[in-house]
This record gives sequence, structure tokens and C-alpha cells, in this order.
Amino acid sequence: MRVAQFIDTFSNGGAEKLALEFCTAIAERGHEPLLLHFGNHHLESRCREHSIPHQVIGDHPLYKSMRTLPRFTWRFARFLHRQRVDVIHSHLVGATVAAAPAARLTGIRHIGTLHDTYTLVEHPRYARLLQLAALGGTRLVAVSRQVEAALRQRVRIGRRLVTIRNGTRLSVAADSDRVRRELGVDPGEVVITCVARLVPLKAHGLLLRAFSELRPLPRTRLLLAGEGPLRAELQAWAVALGVVDRVHFLGNRGDIPDLLAASDLFVLASETEGLSCSLLEAMAAGLPVVATAVGGNPDLVEEGVSGRLVPVGDGAKLADALKQLVDHPDLRAAYGDRAARKAIDEFSFDAMVGRYFTLYGIPAS
Repeated sequence: MRVAQFIDTFSNGGAEKLALEFCTAIAERGHEPLLLHFGNHHLESRCREHSIPHQVIGDHPLYKSMRTLPRFTWRFARFLHRQRVDVIHSHLVGATVAAAPAARLTGIRHIGTLHDTYTLVEHPRYARLLQLAALGGTRLVAVSRQVEAALRQRVRIGRRLVTIRNGTRLSVAADSDRVRRELGVDPGEVVITCVARLVPLKAHGLLLRAFSELRPLPRTRLLLAGEGPLRAELQAWAVALGVVDRVHFLGNRGDIPDLLAASDLFVLASETEGLSCSLLEAMAAGLPVVATAVGGNPDLVEEGVSGRLVPVGDGAKLADALKQLVDHPDLRAAYGDRAARKAIDEFSFDAMVGRYFTLYGIPAS
């Protein structure tokens, strides 16, 4: 069976990572993966690196307008037919509403994973398009209970929506010493890491402000892995706060397991989340976490058990939570152990893939 993953972004976040991992899982189970995108160079690079078949769809602007959507649908439907696609699995709202009419036209099974709901807040018209997709046969998947509840408030979906929480693979052996040497981190320094795109919704500015409050405590470093349009602005903000010598803007990294192994705790200050892949990966690596109580984060992090949850936008409470964990290594170790157990026991990658394969119509092996 040939299963295509389809995503319409140009960034390098959790949805993109999950689409790649689905391709790997499909191949591992003896089926044919295909990744479809609109020229995302991050995805192209990873596909070449891991020998994942992929195709660039050249009609990106067409589905953004109701006037040109029929033309996109016709071209995309012919493309799917030529590629002998049996199932198309779209990621995020835009790709899902774009793929739905083409899938219906060709009779291809369509699953659409909705990783968040902020697109519906910013573009309410998509709610009607998602409803039409569901009525046309698309099976919609929310990545957390919170995302499902938010979707049901905005879209009449009925039984066409299910929740399948994201899963993570077991943490692989990693080289923590290499990263710490590369960055010049001394043995006694506490390393705080955030893996997220440098975009407003991830609230890096608030995180930098909270990090600047840690100066009375032992030496700390903040590692920011990810790229985005706010990089120059955030670098200037780090200078203004007087922490530029302790903040590392790492850009996109291909060695996230090594980066997590070199870290002492993980932080995510997002204003909105579905169910964060980076947060889940950090927990599986045994890191205690500080995160905002938004989206699926409370599903992952148990306050005072495996980490700390703080209100969205509250820099003072974010700083207090970071201070507590920086200043108490025993607490970091206890939270990290519990975080790893929760990630492994409740968020298995294989269990997640199995549920999606049921939607694909592929029997369990």
C-alpha cells in the first residue's frame, strides 16, 4: 500500500517531524511512503538524508483562494492518481482542507491530523472547510483532548473526529559531552534548553526575560534550538537584557538527542500548543520540564510530579519555576525520572502508529 504524507508549511516544527517519522514507520512495516510538500527545504534535506521518497507540489498558491481551489483540486487529484496513492495523510488545517476535495474526487482514503487550533482562530473560514471535509469522508484526528474540545466548539464534526495523542520513540544513545564542549559549557553550569521555532506563538521573548532573572543563581546557559523570523529581534533582546553571553541561538539542529542529553532541564513558554513533539521528546530523554499550561501540555506534564506548569504569559511564575529547578538538582533528577516513565508508558510511538494504521485500513502486523 502506498501512503502519502502531505504538509503545506515551509517551517521545521513538530508536525513536519511527525510526517517524516510516519514515512519511516510506513517503510519499516513493508509499505510505500511518499512525502508531499510545497518545496520545504528542511523536509527535502531530511528526505534525501534518510532516502524517503518525496515530491514537490508546485501549485501552492492555488488552494489559498476559493476562486482557484477547484483548479488545485483537479491538478492534485490527477497527481495522486498518477502516483498510485492509496491513502493520503495530511498534517495541519491548511493541508487538510486542500487535500480533502482531491481525495474525495479520486476515492482515496484521507486522514487529516490537526496539530493545533490557532489557524481556526486566525482564519475562521477554515472551520466551514473542515466541516465540508468531514462530510466528504475525511477522518479528522486531534493530537490531544484539548485540541479535540476546541475543534468541537468551532466545527460540527460528529463522529468524524477522534483523538490520537502524539507518541515518541525511545531515546537513543546520545553524546552529551560533545555538545557541551562545542558550546564551552563548564561542568558546573546548568543548561536549560528550548526546541521551538522562533515565532511569536512560542514566546521566546518572555522566556528570555524569565531567564534574565536567574542571575543570582549559579551559572546557567540557555540553548535555543530552532529558526524563524524573530531571530534578529530576539538576539537584540538578549543583548538588552544583559544575557547574550549565556544564550546560544543554535538554529535548526539535526542532533536534538545529543542536545537534550547535554541539558539539565527543558522549557517551553508557548502561547498555544497541540501536543508538543519537542516536549515529549525531552521527557523521553529524562529531562524535567517547565511548560505553559496550554493545549496538550497538561496531558504531558504533571505539575509538581514530572515538572512545572505555569500560566501562559506569566513571566514571573516562569522565572520562579526555572529558579526552583536550577537551584535543586535532586528535584530535577526526580522530575526527570518521572517524566521519562510517563513518556515511555503513556506515549508510545508504536501505539500511536498502530492507531493511525487502523485508520489507513492497514491490518495490525
